[in-house]
Order: sequence, then structure tokens, then C-alpha cells
Amino acid sequence: MKALVIGKSNYNITTVVDKLPVSGEKIDINEVYESGDGSGANVAYLLGKFGIDTYFSSVVGDDSYGSSIKKELDTAGVHTEYMETSYEKKSPFVFTLIEKESKNKIVNNVEKEHLLLKKSEIQTDVDLVYTDGTDYGASLSNLNKYANKITVIGAKKCDKEIFELCKYCKYIVASREFAEWVSGTKIDFNNPGSLVTVYSSMLNKLVKKEIVITLGDKGALYIANNQIKVMPGLKNDILDSSGSGDYFRGAFAYALLQNYDIEKAVTFANIAGGLTATKMGVRESLPPLSEVLTYFNQKYGITNDVPNQTESIDSLAALEGNGNVSN
Repeated sequence: MKALVIGKSNYNITTVVDKLPVSGEKIDINEVYESGDGSGANVAYLLGKFGIDTYFSSVVGDDSYGSSIKKELDTAGVHTEYMETSYEKKSPFVFTLIEKESKNKIVNNVEKEHLLLKKSEIQTDVDLVYTDGTDYGASLSNLNKYANKITVIGAKKCDKEIFELCKYCKYIVASREFAEWVSGTKIDFNNPGSLVTVYSSMLNKLVKKEIVITLGDKGALYIANNQIKVMPGLKNDILDSSGSGDYFRGAFAYALLQNYDIEKAVTFANIAGGLTATKMGVRESLPPLSEVLTYFNQKYGITNDVPNQTESIDSLAALEGNGNVSN
């Protein structure tokens, strides 16, 4: 099976501190995690590590960060020949401070200029196309080219171009923020009807689409057998949610390539995203496929049957305090 991923690459530096600094305060940092990152790059990395023949189309700067991003993806088995280097610009990077006890964080996204691909199409056939929507032109070109294949968008940012790209994809994995923006309604977990309203609005505006909405630490919202359901997150302690939402999306794409139905695909993605959040860093936190499959089979007792682990929309009380999947 072959996959094409189109999207953003950046470099990530995550640090752990005893206490988040106040203005003018100097702090010592001893615990540091560095790796590649980015909404598209993380999906490509997971697919490559999970054994999918993956091509990644993205842009990095002509700097050490760009070289490290590409090398790391190469090591994961991802084809990087369709990655471009911008010789006039710098690679974006993210610098994050996490407070050890509270897990409160400060995230600094450093991107002087948005990097876009100059060449859009790849010269090979693929079974799945995934885009994070950050490069509209390249995404649209390939979604049209592979319209008869599995097409997935990770819709995170509230952006009109991303909404338009959703119309060209069969599967939409939307962040809570994106879903609220599209629907014009805020989700209130004390009011289960608000989830129905948001999801129904998404369905009305994006007809004939398979939609999954990630709900942060509450899991994921989806529809199966004409019933809106919530898949609760894992009951694990969260250390660092960095990358967990992207790995949810990557694992969802992987599950589709395995011909999982929507309920199994969401279950598999939920496990991958949840396990990610139990470890520090981005690349370091990705669980191996064997670990996800073991949890998938043992925790949920899945063989050939769909697990009875979902909650209907009117039993959201079971979600309180559960879950690790990030938006």
C-alpha cells in the first residue's frame, strides 16, 4: 500500500521546567527533547514507521533544522524526494516550555514566512492521499488527481481554504476548534445536545463525508450505523500531548489502508494518540505499531468484531476525566 502526505514540516524543541517563568526571570533547563514536527510530517512519520510505503511532499528551509527533518523522515522509511528546500527561507520551528507538575505549557511557533511547494504532483500511483490543508494548491492538485483513492484531510486550523479542501476529501478528521468554527456553535460537555448540533452542522455543510471530530481529552466524535457516538480517550496519565493529535490522524489513515470500518479506525487512532500523550517529545513519543496493536486487541478484545467500547451521545458523563487525544 502506498500513501502520499502533503503538509507542513517544522522542528520541535520541547523543554521541561519546574515552574514556568515570569517576565524578566531566568531559568535553568536540563530536560530537552528535539525532533522533527509538523502536522503533515508527523502523519508521514507514523505511516512510514508503521510500514506504509509513504511519500511526503513538503518544504523546509536551507538550514540545520531542515536537514534534520529530512534525515529523520528518511530513517523512518519515508520517501523524501518530493520534499523541497527553500534556499532563501528558514525552516519553521516550535519551542515549548512544559511545567513539570501541572503540565501547563507555553508554545512558541516561529515561522517568518509560510513555505509553499513549487511542484505539486508526484510521479507515482498511491492508494491514499492525506493533506493537512496548509498548502492549498498542492493539496487540490493531488486530491483531484487521486479522486478515486482514499482521501483524508486533517482539518485543524480555522481557515476557508481548508474548508474548501474538505469538499474534495472523503474523510475529514477535524479538530474541535475547526468543527466549532464551521458550525458556529461551541461544544459544551455539560450539554450533550451541543455535540449533536456541531456534528449535524458539519454533516449538513459537508455532505456525504465521513467526519471525525477530535475532542481533546474527551476522545473523538463520529457517526456509525446512523448514530452519533463518542469514543472515549484512554485512561492514562498525560505527560505531553505534543503530536498526539497528528498521530491520531496518521493512525486513522493507517487504519483506512487496512480496510477498517469507521468504528475500528477511530478506535485504533484513539489508542495511538492516547499512548503518544503518555511520553515526552514528538518523535520519541510515537508508540511502535506492535504496542498499538497489542492494546487494540487486548484492551478492547478486538478480533474480527467491532469493540463494544463506544458511548452514545446521551452518556457523555462517562467521558469526564478520561482521554488523552489532542486536537
